[in-house]
Amino acid sequence: MTSIRLIAGFGALVLALAATATVTYVATRPSGMSLGIPSTTAAPFKQTFVLTGILTIQSDSSGVTTDGDATDASCQGAGGYSDLAPGTAVKVSDGAGHVISTGSITSGSAQTRYVYDHNVVTGCQLGFTVNDVPDGLSSYVLTVSHRGDQFLSAEQAHAPITLTIGDG
Repeated sequence: MTSIRLIAGFGALVLALAATATVTYVATRPSGMSLGIPSTTAAPFKQTFVLTGILTIQSDSSGVTTDGDATDASCQGAGGYSDLAPGTAVKVSDGAGHVISTGSITSGSAQTRYVYDHNVVTGCQLGFTVNDVPDGLSSYVLTVSHRGDQFLSAEQAHAPITLTIGDG
């Protein structure tokens, strides 16, 4: 009687484990032909894209630091915009707020205007790139530094994005 209970108990344990665990195996018939039990496969590869854009700081030299006053001078934010510089985090989230990819501001180019025989800094254009953004979502949320969320349709996310900050 003890051996029958032990075998029945072991059988119940095996059935319980089989019910809670996923086991992948291939069984064959004695002739070597497959029984046709499917094996698990990896999820299909998701396509990705690169989200790119320009963030323009509209400010005089109090909000922008440049390495000169030429139009092609490098620049970054200063004062209240000092968080806007190469290396600053840029994140992309899905509609539920889950971060799906991150990137950063990559470079800045000074904007100038020629006034009374010299260039005057009027702003800074900062490029940003986010690689490996999963494709196929209906909308995306873009956040540069701590500057708030920009809600984008899928079409907008695939096109170069233009953002502006400052009083100009």
